[in-house]
Amino acid sequence: MTEIRIAGEADIPALVRLRLAYFDEEFGTLPEETDAHLRMQLPQFFAEHLNRDCFGFLASAEPGGAPCASAILCCSAIAPNPRFPDGKRGYVLGVYTEPEHRGKGCATLLMQRLLQEAKRLGLNLVSLSASDMGRPIYEKLGFTVSHSHFTEMELALP
Repeated sequence: MTEIRIAGEADIPALVRLRLAYFDEEFGTLPEETDAHLRMQLPQFFAEHLNRDCFGFLASAEPGGAPCASAILCCSAIAPNPRFPDGKRGYVLGVYTEPEHRGKGCATLLMQRLLQEAKRLGLNLVSLSASDMGRPIYEKLGFTVSHSHFTEMELALP
């Protein structure tokens, strides 16, 4: 039976481990400098933000077992507008299940728990960028592809 929980301070090493596993699978071998920087920054980030404006969710294949899957909800406030009347939104990232535990419902259970927390926090919107593997899970939970008359843009700063 899968166990789902909100991560606490003692779970930071598991969150970091699963986040790095996700990076490895999604991006392949990272440059050594980038990898070292992430290994240093992730524990600091979680120590500063966990259960404040960032919530980690962990799944274990059995009660009390080691985490085998994770999801992260980062919350932010923006100036209220018609789409976000309270200015509260969340962004989901790092939904990852170790390969040997895939297809057993871990990601769905994690996302259901994450969405419960988003509602409890009063978020107006939860968004994410779906991989091909994750898209069916998110659609089953009610996520839809967003379309806008605005063009999403970004600028990476050095």
